[in-house]
Amino acid sequence: MLPEGRGRTNLAKQAGVDSTDTFGMLDYAGWDLPGAVNVGKDPGPRAEHIRARVSDVEQLLARTADHAMGTVGGGGSLPGVQPKATLALFDGQWHITKGGAVSTHIVKPVAAGEEWRAHWEAYCLSLGRELGLLEFEASVMRFESRTALVVERYDRIIRGAGDVERLHQEDSAQALGLPWDGDAKFEAVDHGAALKNIAGLLPAVRKLSPSRGDRHRLLAYTTFNAAIGNTDAHAKNFSIRHFRDGKVGLAPLYDVTALALAPDGQQDLALRVNGVSYQPAVTVGHLVNEGAAWGIPEPAARAQVVQTLEKLFDAFSTVDPLDAGDRIGRYISLQVRNLLEGKPAAVSSEPAHLARF
Repeated sequence: MLPEGRGRTNLAKQAGVDSTDTFGMLDYAGWDLPGAVNVGKDPGPRAEHIRARVSDVEQLLARTADHAMGTVGGGGSLPGVQPKATLALFDGQWHITKGGAVSTHIVKPVAAGEEWRAHWEAYCLSLGRELGLLEFEASVMRFESRTALVVERYDRIIRGAGDVERLHQEDSAQALGLPWDGDAKFEAVDHGAALKNIAGLLPAVRKLSPSRGDRHRLLAYTTFNAAIGNTDAHAKNFSIRHFRDGKVGLAPLYDVTALALAPDGQQDLALRVNGVSYQPAVTVGHLVNEGAAWGIPEPAARAQVVQTLEKLFDAFSTVDPLDAGDRIGRYISLQVRNLLEGKPAAVSSEPAHLARF
């Protein structure tokens, strides 16, 4: 529920507690967490949405370098290393959340000169939305001197101005009970962080049913991540939604970008596919075998993988990369073509960011 690394240190500083004081940080920021969990006392009238000018949002984003959520008087908390802030949008007007007031959007500011990071993630999310792997909106916005990716929260429903319903969810690292104060979300650190174990959190495959279930959808996510070079798809980047009737289901795809193409990008997958960790080496066969290990019949697993790749290839003609640039589109399309032709995903024998294509 808390940020990691420097973000946690900064949140503790903002809360006025030691960075080892988990409950102190949660008491300060625990009323607007992922999902519908609240920790601490009900803030009551202290929780408010403050109408914000563009300059106010700029200052909020500037503070995220020093304070995990950049909020005043207790805001919220989101896990992860990347700096994030939260805002609420009502009737086209941004509001800063205070005292645990519920947020509707996550804002990820990027450093000057690295605006491409926001554009790349927006582009990859647009591709995923075209494939039906997510429904929420995401766009790159400029708040005076600050550029940020603004992402609609899928765990919130706006009922009216100031009236927001929280929807419960938990990430798969939480659901699997992985150690939380470290890097157990990566399979190389903890073997419990494995796609097969995440699939085990979802309803079993009904082999006689003509419809596809959440394990098929997880296989589509896995195929999409491998095809776009999203090597940071770790256990905290897959989540489980909890519904009022007690059932669970896979949350939409989120936090996706072509990290393997980035100058500082990793080439190894956070979670292995059929035992393969090196992203450029992944093939359709590996993806099919991974899905089959979850109980999906081999023909159905192959159909899911191939259909996802074909839809992704078609999406290039309908999704405009805009400021993401042409290179990321060429990179992903070449990987998709290689996979469909039965080859490994690799566009080159060199790391992707050094390759010419």
